[in-house]
Amino acid sequence: MDIAALYIGAYLLGSIPTAYLIGRLVRGVDIRGYGSGNVGSANLWEHVGKRWVYPVAMAEIFIKGALPIWVALYVLDIDRSSALLIGPPLLAIAGNNWSIFLKLQGGRGIAVAGGTLVALSPILAIAVAAISILGWKITKSSGLWVLISLMTLPLIAYLAHDNLNLVWYCFGLLGIVALKRLSANWTPFPADVSRKKVLFNRLFRDRDVSDRTGWVRRIPEGSSCI
Repeated sequence: MDIAALYIGAYLLGSIPTAYLIGRLVRGVDIRGYGSGNVGSANLWEHVGKRWVYPVAMAEIFIKGALPIWVALYVLDIDRSSALLIGPPLLAIAGNNWSIFLKLQGGRGIAVAGGTLVALSPILAIAVAAISILGWKITKSSGLWVLISLMTLPLIAYLAHDNLNLVWYCFGLLGIVALKRLSANWTPFPADVSRKKVLFNRLFRDRDVSDRTGWVRRIPEGSSCI
């Protein structure tokens, strides 16, 4: 019963659309209609205000991502090597990405995933951050390097920890992030770009088109700039 409550609670906590709520409360806008349409910190930065990114990121890292794992470890006394510990972080990310409160729309889950790694293995969290930031500094393509960092996670987890279930979690995390990118909040495919090109852009660039600036600065037709 406790495990079921933990799993359901992790999904519901992850489903709380923090970036969406800030957009509504601060600017009175639905950020799903702006920029990338992503319910996350990057879209919040571009269309609501930079200062709101930090509290949202902290909530997603430590409350939505880390808290379910801390409850599992320190309240329910689940062992770090237990397969039971795979469920809460994956469900928290799934809740963020496919929120029950937003008709199964949501964010990309990167901040929440970072929080799960902080709680499960700070080494993995540091590795993802280092690879992503270094790659972005060199190529200015954050979407690509976040994906690359997640692709390296299973190997790093295998080498750094004697915990096969942590390796499986890393594979699950990669799968959820890739699936979310490809589904992209159920956004219709652009009429002027081939479906294969859109799927490539979504997976490797985390957007539908090659032009990043035009993509992140989109606003609804008839709206004025925020």
